[in-house]
Parts: sequence; C-alpha cells; structure tokens
Amino acid sequence: MKVEECGLRMGELTVKCLFYADDQVILASSAAELQMMCDVDKVHILTFADVKQAAERIEDGIIHTPLCEAKISKCMDYEIYLKCENLQYTGSCAERGIRNMFVARHEELCTCGVIVPSIGDLAIGAAYHGESLGIQVTVVLPDRTPPALAQRCSELSADVVICGETLEDSTNYAKKVHMETGQILLNPDDPDIMAGLGTVGMEIITQLPEVDAVIVPVASGSLLAAVLVACNKLKCSCLVYGAECSKVPKMMKACQAGHPIGVPVVPNLAEGLNTCIVGRNSFATIKGRLDRMLEVDESYIARAIITVLERERLVADGAGVCSLAAVIQGLVPELRGKRTVCVITGGNVDSSRLARTIHRGLSACGRLLRFAVPLADNRTGLENLAKIISDEHAVMKSLVTEQMWVQSDVGTTWANVVVETANEEHSENFKDRIRHLYPSARFAIMDLNDKKCKR
Repeated sequence: MKVEECGLRMGELTVKCLFYADDQVILASSAAELQMMCDVDKVHILTFADVKQAAERIEDGIIHTPLCEAKISKCMDYEIYLKCENLQYTGSCAERGIRNMFVARHEELCTCGVIVPSIGDLAIGAAYHGESLGIQVTVVLPDRTPPALAQRCSELSADVVICGETLEDSTNYAKKVHMETGQILLNPDDPDIMAGLGTVGMEIITQLPEVDAVIVPVASGSLLAAVLVACNKLKCSCLVYGAECSKVPKMMKACQAGHPIGVPVVPNLAEGLNTCIVGRNSFATIKGRLDRMLEVDESYIARAIITVLERERLVADGAGVCSLAAVIQGLVPELRGKRTVCVITGGNVDSSRLARTIHRGLSACGRLLRFAVPLADNRTGLENLAKIISDEHAVMKSLVTEQMWVQSDVGTTWANVVVETANEEHSENFKDRIRHLYPSARFAIMDLNDKKCKR
C-alpha cells in the first residue's frame, strides 16, 4: 500500500493527508495525530468478546457508576436517564479504557512506561491507574492546561511536561519522546482502550434492561464504537446515537464521506470532544451500524451544563453533557416517551473556569441579561433603576455608568447593567418592563453559535 504525505490548507488549519489505494483520504492536523488516530496497516473492529474480557479485567479497578432517572424528565416529553461517568475516581469514563490497557499490557508498560498527550481526562486517568498498577506515566499537557490539573497529575506520581500551546504541540512532543525512548504512546483508538470503554454499554443494559436508546458524546469515537458493540450484542433493539458539537463535526463528516476525514478544531465549550479526526478502529467498528449522528449547537451545551448543575445536582463538563444537550435542543423527537440514556462522560471542570461556564450557560438560557439604559445624571436616576430591578425580582450582577463616550446631552448618562432572572418567561417580562419605562433601552443576548451580539 502506497502512503504519501502532503500539506494542505483547510481554512486556518494546516493538515496532512494519507492517500490510499482505494482513493480514500484521511486528514489530520499533524503527523503525530495520524499515528495516534490511524493505523494504515491494520484496522481492528471491536467485538463483544473484547468488551466482555475487559469487564473482567477492570471489575475491581473502576466504579460501576449509577444510572439515574433525570429530574428534568418531569418537565419534558422524554424519559431520560443519566449514566453518571463523571462520578468515576478521576471524573471521567476515560479511565475504564486506560485501566483495561494497563492491566492487559502490564508487563510491557511497566518496562517501557507510558507517555500521554492530553488536555485533561486521559492524563488524570493514566496518572491515577499508573500509580495504582506501578506503571510510570508521563503526561504532556499544553501550556493552557489549568495548573490544578497538572498538580493533580504530579500528586499521582506522574511526570508532568508542559509543552506547546495546543494539544497538537503536546502530541508532537509525545511522539518524539516515544520514538527516542520507547515509551508507549497512549492512543485513544487503541483496541484495549476501546474495549474498556465498552463496559459503559454493558452496565447500561444491566441497570436498565428495558432501555430504548443510548446517546453517547463523541471525541475520537472509541466510546461510541464500544457502547454500540455492547448494546448491539446485549439488546439489539436498543438505538445508539452519537452526539458532537456542531463546531467540530468530525464524526458527521466521516459518516458522510464513508471514512475518517479531518476537520478544523474550533474552540467551544465541549473541549473534551475537540479531536480533529475520528479513530480508524472506532470508525471501522461504527460504520454502517450507527443509528444516528447528532450535531449539537454550543448554546445547548451551555444550557445542559446549567440543567445538570441545577436540576440534577451534578457537575459535568461541556463534553460530558453533549448527549443531554441533543435532547434539550430537540434533535431526537422520535425518542419522546422512550427510555433514553444520556451518557455523562465527565465532570472535570477546572474551578477557575466553572464560574465562566455557568455564566455562559445562564446567558444561553436567557437568564443572564445585559442591557443599557439612559438615566438622568443624578442620584435619583440610579435609585429609580435599582428599585425597578428589585420590584421585578431580578438580581443585579453588575452596573457600570458611562458619561463620556455617549451621544446624548450632558445631563444624561448611560448605565450598562447585567441582571439574572429565574427563567425565560421572567426574562421576557423583565425586558418588557424596562422597554416600557426606558424606550431607548438596548438589550444584548450573546449567541454562542455565531458569536454575534443580537440587540
């Protein structure tokens, strides 16, 4: 099989591609990612036997997470259950696959060590299970990684390397170290990792035998492929859907093209899903068997984060709630009234980013309002505005006045205000009241999908 490399441009993304004898093309952002996600010499299609063997290996090393009926089911036409993988030891289902790989290849990994390029879940999972199994782990993190995550990996006896600004930079470095030292490069598309992730599907069928559908967030595709294999074997009538952020639709593009294809990685709230290409093994396992692939708007991912936090009392990251976001967005009307499991894949939200994430969610829900109103430039103007906000039972989050850079008379100032409301109906009533009292008032709502400020 002839393989050639060449550089291409996709928007602002420089990519490399592999050309195969059958004229199929695979794109990736770097040679390292090609190695990580694609094995051109051998494709492994996951089997249920692989998953069953993995379940036996990791039985005592992971948490059998709860499957809970979601409280939001009461206010929707869906019967929703949450598979809470955010309650694993390291806050992510990724550790299931890591644990299986580490046990299956224990002797080799103890000898060679493991190097893991990651922005979060894989790094923590590898550090945790490496320590428990006596395997030396090196994690390579981008410079933008939250310091608390690097500290946590270090506390788990992992060697921590901060390299580059992006995951691609970290992956390139890890590839270089792998070639020089023989450390095993952790690949999320590795068959052992896929098999370990399949235990999520096994548990779902055991916990809810009457399940009708499962929705799975998609990063490299390994979790989706593994859950699909388990569900197809244990309950063939169960539908399996994949969900990914519409800004990085790598699985959707792969399904349309019939093979993995690279897409630009655009920053979004589902950071843990930001892989530019799906794995060869994962896609080969999924191809022709997946019931539906869903593209979720970022604004609904933000809403899902708030919903899980307020209604379910769970902390989950944007990647983790992508499955639930698809339901909230109304992408699956055919599942109304059916028992639907949303896999919550992780909850590793850095504390310094949590507040910003919550504010984005409140804004997406229409519960955080920003507006500007003209006021008389005296104490009475501000007092009247504050009283109106109080009377409407809104919570003032900030107020800044502007006197110089305005096109109005010298006796008028503009107040830029942010308030929080209880729900969308409350927000609409509040806006009606403000517009009635201040006809020149301007409201702004940030659309998370196109980043344009609508007034």
